[in-house]
Amino acid sequence: MSLKKWHIAGFLFISLAGVLLHYAYALSEQNHFVGYFSPVNESIWEHLKLIYWPSVIFMIAEHVTYGKSEADFFAVKMCSMIGALAFVVTFFYTYSGVLGFSLLAVDILSYFASVGICQLISYKMFCVPTDGDKSDNLRGIVALIILGVCFVMWTYAPPYLGIFWG
Repeated sequence: MSLKKWHIAGFLFISLAGVLLHYAYALSEQNHFVGYFSPVNESIWEHLKLIYWPSVIFMIAEHVTYGKSEADFFAVKMCSMIGALAFVVTFFYTYSGVLGFSLLAVDILSYFASVGICQLISYKMFCVPTDGDKSDNLRGIVALIILGVCFVMWTYAPPYLGIFWG
């Protein structure tokens, strides 16, 4: 499968998995473990899991199939993840700050836009030749792990900041 097709498939998988994940906590009858991977409240932070966890799952599939040949695979994936997560946070607080309220339809559309941004950044970065610095790849892996740990740790013990309120 071509790189472009992988990224289109990634958009479809992450989008669908995120939608399903949105309801997983309620459907599991508020299972504590399921809460680590799906939103436990309506905060922006918790909804970022809808991008992070499906992206990580798809990233593993990508790495197994073509990613091993990319020396900076995880660095690229972390950059694209940061782009997607930053878009969600920035877009939400900008539009809801201007309007004074949020709209569910806009929030849903911004989710799909963020997944598209994630895949577009990744695709474009893979299309640009690099020196393949393995230390960048290691930093990408470490950053992905730290972010995943933060999602787990701050699910039931979040810092006292607005992004965690829902």
